[in-house]
Amino acid sequence: MKTITDKISDNELIDLCLCGKDIGYTVLYNRYAKSVSNSIYRLVGNIPETKDILQEVFVIVFSDIKKMKEINSFKAWINRLAINKAISHLRKNKIFFCDFEETVIADTSEEDISLKHSLECKIADVKNAIAKLPIEARTITNLFLFEDMPQEEIAKILGLSHNAVRGQYHRAKKKIMQTLKDKIYHE
Repeated sequence: MKTITDKISDNELIDLCLCGKDIGYTVLYNRYAKSVSNSIYRLVGNIPETKDILQEVFVIVFSDIKKMKEINSFKAWINRLAINKAISHLRKNKIFFCDFEETVIADTSEEDISLKHSLECKIADVKNAIAKLPIEARTITNLFLFEDMPQEEIAKILGLSHNAVRGQYHRAKKKIMQTLKDKIYHE
């Protein structure tokens, strides 16, 4: 059921913030905290770190709320900010993304569809399989599958070549599929 605050646009909430009304800050936070937190968690995989990064993201947003008026899509902007902060956090903690070239195997849409829409397993099984990947592969997979970010953009954000991202994603996809097949076989 929709509430009154659901009908208020992001720009109207930002206007309330600019007028010093706490309700603007509260509703903006409540509207986006969960999805932003989920995006961060998928990348860092740690609840305390996720909470710290989430807080940092909203401090940035609320400390310079005037700039938010100029943003076309607040949702997209805050999500991108969160992803960038999570990746910066991974880099700062010396979790490096290595750019190595390998023979690139073309992505097959059949595998992507199978991975995204597998009828034989639950989404939780897919998320658990992704969580078991090395950090680089997990980050690339989460950005591509859950954030719908193109591989070229992932490469740019992570400072990798497009071929490295494609290779990492392809290997991650194979590991995920094998983990899911093993789970089905052992049940």
